[in-house]
Amino acid sequence: MIIKKKSLVVALISSLVISLVLVMTIVAYLLYIEMRDRNFRSSYAEAIKKISARAYAKQIEFFRLRAVIGRDGAFRGRPMVEGVLINNGNRAISDMLVRMKFRDIDGAVIYEVVFHPQEPALGMSILGQVSIPYLTEPQRISIDPGNRLAFKRILSGCPKEIISAIKEGPERKRKTESGWAGTLEPEILSMEF
Repeated sequence: MIIKKKSLVVALISSLVISLVLVMTIVAYLLYIEMRDRNFRSSYAEAIKKISARAYAKQIEFFRLRAVIGRDGAFRGRPMVEGVLINNGNRAISDMLVRMKFRDIDGAVIYEVVFHPQEPALGMSILGQVSIPYLTEPQRISIDPGNRLAFKRILSGCPKEIISAIKEGPERKRKTESGWAGTLEPEILSMEF
């Protein structure tokens, strides 16, 4: 009888451990499925944002796009890109992310900057980073259908060859060597409505 009681205890403990491992495996699997589902939803939402940005980007027009050296205030002596964008579509844009590419004579990208045209030209306001309840998010300008937005953005980390080309101005001769050809190409990365 003693052997049977030990066998019963061992069988009971073994089945309890196996059941516990099975339950933990099922819980871990369900957590993994939930995490994978969240990742899928976020990547799906990002893909939808990119696709809608590409589709709606045809409604956005950039003009008077140029790189200049600032002359006033905080912009004085600093390279910057400026221009105007027009929302020719039928939706108000609350946020936009743009990549500005600087291309050389051969069409290769030699410098690029990513920015939000609706933010202040110097970047995000310091007030947006301070923990004050009613000033937590900086106000971005919404671009309504048919409206224009003039923007400026300081170019931080801009290569010296681009700065010298900006200083030389439009009268400069096109060089056959590699260097900035004066070509700016905007690309809309994302948009929120």
